[in-house]
This record gives sequence, C-alpha cells and structure tokens, in this order.
Amino acid sequence: MLKGSKNKIKILTLCLLLASMVSPIFMTTVKAQNNGDLVGNWPLNEIKTTDNSTTDTTDVNNGIVAGHPDLPTVVDGKFGKAFQFNGDNFVYVPIKFVVGFPPTPQAVYMPVSPNLDIQKYVQAEAWINVSGFKNVTYNNIIVKCNHPDQACSWQNTTRVLGLSLRAGPSEDGVVEGALSGYILTDSGEANEIVTTKSIPLNQWVDVVFARTPTGMHLYVNGEEQTVNVVQGIQNPKGKIMSGTEFYFGHDGLATIDDVSITDLGSVYENAFDIGNNMVIVIIAVSLIFAVAWLLRRAIQLWIIRPKI
Repeated sequence: MLKGSKNKIKILTLCLLLASMVSPIFMTTVKAQNNGDLVGNWPLNEIKTTDNSTTDTTDVNNGIVAGHPDLPTVVDGKFGKAFQFNGDNFVYVPIKFVVGFPPTPQAVYMPVSPNLDIQKYVQAEAWINVSGFKNVTYNNIIVKCNHPDQACSWQNTTRVLGLSLRAGPSEDGVVEGALSGYILTDSGEANEIVTTKSIPLNQWVDVVFARTPTGMHLYVNGEEQTVNVVQGIQNPKGKIMSGTEFYFGHDGLATIDDVSITDLGSVYENAFDIGNNMVIVIIAVSLIFAVAWLLRRAIQLWIIRPKI
C-alpha cells in the first residue's frame, strides 16, 4: 500500500475514534435514576404506650399517634402490622412547631424535622387497604399541611402536598375513590391530578405520588396511571410551599402500612433532563455518525481514485 494511502487511512481512523469518544459524552450525561434520599419511613406496626408515638426507621421523624375518641387500631398489615384508621384518628409528624408566648403578631416556628420540608422533587408512598370512603373531599393517605398562624386548628391549615383518595360530592367529574396527587407551589397555585379509575376496595395496593422535572405522577402497584388535571397544571413551576407537619390517615377509612417520603433531589438536581433534550441528543449523535460516514466514504473514493 502506498504511503499516502496509509496516511489517509490514519486520518479516517482518527475521525472515527473522535466520533466514538464524543458520542458517549452526549449519552452519559443522562443520569440514571436511583432511589433518592429516604427522609422518613414509618412501618406503622406499633404504638408506644409511653408517649403514643410510632417509629420512623431513620430515627429522625417519629410520629405522634392521635385521635378522638380512639387511636388507630394495630392490625395485620401488608408487612407485619399496620394501622387501621376510622376517619377520626391519624398520625402526626411535625416539621416545625409554632412557638411564642404570649402570642406574637407573626407566627414563630421552631424547626423539628426540616428534612421533611422537601420543596422540589419528592415522592410519597404507602401500602393501603381501603374498606370504604368517608364523605369528605380528601380521604388522606399522606398530607403535608401548613399553619398560617398560631391557632393551629385543622380547619385553619393550608393543604400543601397530598396523596389522597377523592370522595364526597364532586363538581369536577372525579370518580369516587380516585387517587389524587396535589401540590401547592410558592406562587400560590394549587395543582391536582386524579386517576381515571377508583382504587379497589378490600385489597392491598401500593400507591405513589411523585413530583419530578416532568411533573406530577401517580402510580398504583408500580404502574403509572392515566390522570386528569382538575386544578392548575400537571407540571407546575416553582417550589412546593413550606409546611409545618404531615398527617397519615387523616379523614380516611383505610388500613395503611409502610409509609415513606423520599427526597428525589439527588436524582434530578444535576441530571441531564432527557425529556427536554432527547431531540438534541438524537440530532447530535446522528450528525456525528453521519459526518464519520461521509469522511469514510470520501477517503475511500480518494484512495481508489485513478491517478492521472
């Protein structure tokens, strides 16, 4: 082979090598999902008689079990034991306490569990076995609330984030027993999605609400559900409003097991958003390989071209 031909082949090899090195740069910037940072996990298998508390396995955010006139009943669950709620009891997990005596013009808060006050990407999950529906709009599974002042009454709270079942009168066409996911952003915008089907009664189902860069999503037994938007939009901008506490089982007629709250920030914060950039990736990689092919073809023609 002529020396000039060898040089041309070396050029081709370098071009193809460059293409192979650049292509993974585009592809590997898509960060693989992981499980995020678990900030709370409540097995709901025991009520401690000393202080009516229930354990968080992270040892950070133990819950307070409350109700009138009775506490939730500990029954057989999906995993060991679980709490059976009757619509008038609940588990309370503080994020921050309202303090100040005498009452101050503005509410003063003492942080208790700030890691629960996730304001960007979050996942709430629980196993539920629903016996029926209470005649209220939200049969809550997991709900984050905010007290705007020192009154601290349930009627005076703002709903901030919720994984619930819809029941009671509905003016927006929501079927009874539909799973609902809700967030209130710092712009004051309420946003809610609901499933088009009801949750089945008297059987264990795994339910998940997640807020990610692509919006709000609902899952049942690991399968994403078809949803309708009944308030706001499915992918609202801004942060989730800050809150003062979580409740589990409030206004619900369900047995609830293995509640967890996960901060998804580590999954998405510095990740390449594949949804918004897929077209760019495809075009870039396609151009790289197209240029490499054209170079290869041109060099081939150049090498075998008859010499005059």
